[in-house]
Amino acid sequence: MLGKYIGQMVELVYMDRAGHITQRKIRINSVRGGRIRASAGADGSPRTFLEQGILAWRPILHKDGEAGIC
Repeated sequence: MLGKYIGQMVELVYMDRAGHITQRKIRINSVRGGRIRASAGADGSPRTFLEQGILAWRPILHKDGEAGIC
């Protein structure tokens, strides 16, 4: 699903194990075994997201409308 966006920015709506829903902008570092490793937040802190918790996502597009490294 998100594997083709490795190294790129995406925006996602995520529900964690406790049922809290958040919307985040992340840079995907790797996708393996149902886990997405990413950099999140202004400081780029490492985070891991479970694929099953992703409710919605979309690539963050450049001004020219192309997905890519932002």
